[in-house]
Amino acid sequence: MKRNQAKQVAAKPKRTRRIWGSLSRRFLSVGFLRRWYIRRTLRYIDKYRDKGRPLPEGMEDLARYLARVPKYERAKKFEEAITTNQELENPQDLGRQMRRATARQRKSGKGGGYRPGLPPGTIKQAGRGRPR
Repeated sequence: MKRNQAKQVAAKPKRTRRIWGSLSRRFLSVGFLRRWYIRRTLRYIDKYRDKGRPLPEGMEDLARYLARVPKYERAKKFEEAITTNQELENPQDLGRQMRRATARQRKSGKGGGYRPGLPPGTIKQAGRGRPR
C-alpha cells in the first residue's frame, strides 16, 4: 500500500466520527427527538441491569451517575446533562478532563485501599482459643 493510501485509510475513521458527531448534535438539539433518545437509553440500561448483562463502558458511567438520582428525576437530570454538554464550546476536551480527574481521584485514595492497623491474622478470632 502506498503512503497516500495509508493516510486516506487512517483519515476515514476520524472523518466518520466527525460526521456522526455532527449528526448526533443536530439530532439531540430537537426536543422531542432528545426526549425519545433519553427514554430509550434509560430503558436500555434498566433491561441490561435486570438481565445481569454488563453495560458498555460509557453506559456504565452514565448508569452509575443516574443510580444516585431518584428514579422519577432520572430523565430530567439526563436531559440537563445532554443540554449542558451541547452548550459547551468543545465538549470533548471537558470529557477528557473529567475522565482524567476521576482517574486521578481513584488513584489518590488514602492508604491505597488498605485498612490501617495490624496485618491480617494477628488478632485471634473468637472461638479459636484454648480448648477447655
